[in-house]
Amino acid sequence: MTRRRAIAVLGGRPGNAGADALRLAEMIGKELAQRGYGLVSGGEGGVAAAANRGCQAVGGDTLALLKWNRLSDAEDGTTWALPTSMDLARSNILNWCGDGMIAFEGRYGTLTEIGLALDTGRPLLVLGNHPFLTAEAFAAPTCRVVPDPRPEHAAELVDLLETLIEAGEQASVRPGAAVVEDDQVDESGIGLRRAIPEDIELFRRTFSDAAVLAWRALEPTDGVLSRFQHERCLVMLERNRPIGFLEYRKEADPEFDHIQVAALAVSDAADRGREIGTRALRLFAGSVFTSGGHRITAAPNADNAAAVRCLEKVGFRRVGRMRAYEHHRGTWRDALLMDLVPSDLATGSSKPPRTAVGHR
Repeated sequence: MTRRRAIAVLGGRPGNAGADALRLAEMIGKELAQRGYGLVSGGEGGVAAAANRGCQAVGGDTLALLKWNRLSDAEDGTTWALPTSMDLARSNILNWCGDGMIAFEGRYGTLTEIGLALDTGRPLLVLGNHPFLTAEAFAAPTCRVVPDPRPEHAAELVDLLETLIEAGEQASVRPGAAVVEDDQVDESGIGLRRAIPEDIELFRRTFSDAAVLAWRALEPTDGVLSRFQHERCLVMLERNRPIGFLEYRKEADPEFDHIQVAALAVSDAADRGREIGTRALRLFAGSVFTSGGHRITAAPNADNAAAVRCLEKVGFRRVGRMRAYEHHRGTWRDALLMDLVPSDLATGSSKPPRTAVGHR
């Protein structure tokens, strides 16, 4: 069975959104229904009621995620009502239940939901003026802001949201899922911090470089590159200058709990060959083991001599060869299986890292 698509609508209750915003919400609700979307909202009047009204007028379906346990709280125009009894925690469900999100005028509840959508990388279209949020807050490839939207532009606005939805897969890692400390620096000035929206240019440079594309080919569009903006992607710094990134994964099964280095790249050719990646990986490994990790794995391409050499300098050992492991530009390529345990870590790298790098 094919899943029906849905869009989550955020916005103010009665009195918290003006007449223009309500008219716009109604027109967008209608446009969404005409394109086959269901509409999900908090179902508390105001923007939710207006969007529901427009959606239902052309035969669309609406779902109200109610704060409390009273079905009677659902507005007219609601197809289904779900009493969550969760109060403000209801917003977390609203955040994840749609293919994309549209935020209209509102007050603090709406601002909270916008912030959650930005923090979790949800496709988000923000309409109107939100004075408590800065332009920097909206500087994410998964978000677009239209400060002066008009009801007659409803179709174009939904087109814009659809481009965000289609731009690329979303990161599979929730914020809060970091395994190791993400602000750290070693004695030589090499540091690691969590990737942030402003790093999009770093990722673009990385995946526009022929030496990187030879081993991992990605189209360097904002939608594709936004998948790296999560808490298990760390940007490598040299005295606070971003120079590359390290992405890692965690085995979900506790019986086989270990960390996998999924990607390690230095962005610019001028910075390669200086052992920056080696020092950053050693810093990362020391942090993993300090925090209680017991094993780190990696699977570099078997012919990528530079990557294998970097791993071996840190202490990784070759465990075996995995045939036809990776599909790259129409060809299956082998990979080496490598691992690292605390006793293998290169001398002097097992000291706990000191925190010294701040988020921008």
